[in-house]
Amino acid sequence: MSLYMETTKIAAERTAGEIQQLLAQAGASQIVTEYGSAREITGLRWTMELHGQTIPFAMPVRVQPVYEALRKRISPRNRAKKEDQVQDQAKRVAWRQLLRWVQAQLAMIETGMVRPEEVFMPYIEIAPGRTMFQQLTETKFKALPAGKVKG
Repeated sequence: MSLYMETTKIAAERTAGEIQQLLAQAGASQIVTEYGSAREITGLRWTMELHGQTIPFAMPVRVQPVYEALRKRISPRNRAKKEDQVQDQAKRVAWRQLLRWVQAQLAMIETGMVRPEEVFMPYIEIAPGRTMFQQLTETKFKALPAGKVKG
């Protein structure tokens, strides 16, 4: 079984630009492209006006899981030769998958099915470099009230 968007040839930077354009059309402002230590694109940051407040968002792209999935398909003896190719393809695939996810979320926002803060909530930056998702997972979701299952 192939990965979604596995065969894309579209550069990560181009896809990030497409995402930025979509976010801007949806009301985002101050959109910033983030780069890692290897000078490779690693995510996007933006702000959006919601309920009279400017809310910061930080959305990373997680290339490593895509890389691992693609790498498993290569025979062990060919992995060293194809390492750079697989890494480059993983970046393209990860960004393309993120684009498709953003497009789906924005379509639901446009129809009123959801609100922007509902779908982008995990990416709300609650402190510099720290998203709501990171905070919740690191505290094992202790910030949430204990739920009771009704049966």
